[in-house]
Amino acid sequence: MNKELLEKYCKNACTKEELSSVLKWFEESSGTSEGKALLSKIWEELPENDSDLKINFDIILDKIHHKVNLAQSQNLLEEADQNLILYKRRKHFISILSRAAAILMLPVLGFGLYMSSKYQSIRHDQIAVNQAYNEVISSVDAITKVSLPDGSNVWLNHRSKLKYPAMFQGNSRTVELTGEGYFEVAHNPKIPFIVKAGEIQVLARGTTFNILAYPDEDRVETSLINGNVELQRLDANKNSISLLKMKPADLAIYKKSDKKIITRSIEDERYYSWKDGKLIFKKEPMSEVVKKLGRWFNVDIKIKDPELFELTYTATFEQETLPQVMELLTMVTPINYSISNRKEASDGTFSKRKVVLTYCRRN
Repeated sequence: MNKELLEKYCKNACTKEELSSVLKWFEESSGTSEGKALLSKIWEELPENDSDLKINFDIILDKIHHKVNLAQSQNLLEEADQNLILYKRRKHFISILSRAAAILMLPVLGFGLYMSSKYQSIRHDQIAVNQAYNEVISSVDAITKVSLPDGSNVWLNHRSKLKYPAMFQGNSRTVELTGEGYFEVAHNPKIPFIVKAGEIQVLARGTTFNILAYPDEDRVETSLINGNVELQRLDANKNSISLLKMKPADLAIYKKSDKKIITRSIEDERYYSWKDGKLIFKKEPMSEVVKKLGRWFNVDIKIKDPELFELTYTATFEQETLPQVMELLTMVTPINYSISNRKEASDGTFSKRKVVLTYCRRN
């Protein structure tokens, strides 16, 4: 260690490599007789009116008191988990800010900055540990309710997935949805609740809404039941772009293919009645009907005759089985159907049942 390098350190002028060297010296050698002698020599040679150094000492002392608070670091280190580091407690007392005390302050500061650097590394590991994520997957034949750490509740439709942190940290409460979810968000005006659904995300602070975002569909639907939400799109750099601020009874349909939004008004509960185990259709085209039924019953439904695409369907299903639904369908529309059995594959799994719909020409 030389005088010039220590003076650069006092002026906060060290490079990253030089700072590392100084901190290592403080840790290993500043307490030796040679180290103390060098510090005393530097201090004695400082001009009394060296305002530049005085200002920087004020900065240094401020760092000691506020930024590098050793007592706080100790508490945080103890909270970080004993598996991360074995940390021996040390207490440092800073009493009088005089020329003599400042000589002793330098090694204390050096050790403090060293511990701060070490703490940042530990803190990074701690965050990685604490930011463990939970992932809930709703099965093909069930609706799953999830209670989040902030008190919010989420219902997941069939074949849907929710990923969320074990503990919300930072300036947002962010979750990731694949499929369809009904959200009752705990109110917190300071920390927004964000649902990421592919390239779309919904920002809320305390409200109720439904999101349909199945990867195999070209649309993301957001239905707002109460409160207010903001619909956003993420650009290539993951920056959020505001698309729409929604109000209650708004339905926003984002088309992935052309990145455009269609808005409508919600007239009934058909967009989120699934949460209560009901499927509601009101003049819905047959293409949408078979898509929802296929997802609900975990079957592949194929429309064989193009005439069926011209039909619309109005009905409410709650406890009916797939054959019962098909029978009801034939009563009100000119449709015939067939349901195949599952087939076992070589790996022991079973394929989905297949339903084929044909047009029935009645006299």
